[in-house]
Amino acid sequence: MSCCFCIKAIAQNAETQPKPIGSIIRVVREIDMTNDTIPEVLQVETTKAKQLRGIKIRFAIYSRNKVLFQKSWNANDFFDPKDRLSDTVKWFRLQRIMRVFFSDQNFTMSDGEDLNALFKRVHPIDIILGSDEAKEFVVSPHKVFAVYGGRDMLYGITWLKSKNKFITLWRN
Repeated sequence: MSCCFCIKAIAQNAETQPKPIGSIIRVVREIDMTNDTIPEVLQVETTKAKQLRGIKIRFAIYSRNKVLFQKSWNANDFFDPKDRLSDTVKWFRLQRIMRVFFSDQNFTMSDGEDLNALFKRVHPIDIILGSDEAKEFVVSPHKVFAVYGGRDMLYGITWLKSKNKFITLWRN
């Protein structure tokens, strides 16, 4: 019994210890984004690299082992180019960013959302006011996920059933 306790304690400790640069960070969350009662798997992960500037971030959404959406960017996109922090400090900050990537406040419901008001705060991307897609978005509830892909890359994605794909609703 004590061996199981030790193994469990070691495993829990390994999860909380910061990973060294060159490790892969992977965060996964299941949530039904398509309103079909089957949760999609949202995953964000880093690639391996010896220096932070070589690390890529990959965000993907899967359903039944099929990729529905994916986007990638450089880990350095999270940091100001003038920033003189060491790679180690940036790596620890990147780990924190990745841990909260799928936090609840990044998911919103579009119930009764006024696109005119929304598009005054952000730039529309794949939906044009007055279009069939805009009408579909307004009449039925949609989950919108705010993706933070770096200092200058904040955007919201949602599933449009009529197009049978994820679209970028808005960007900063």
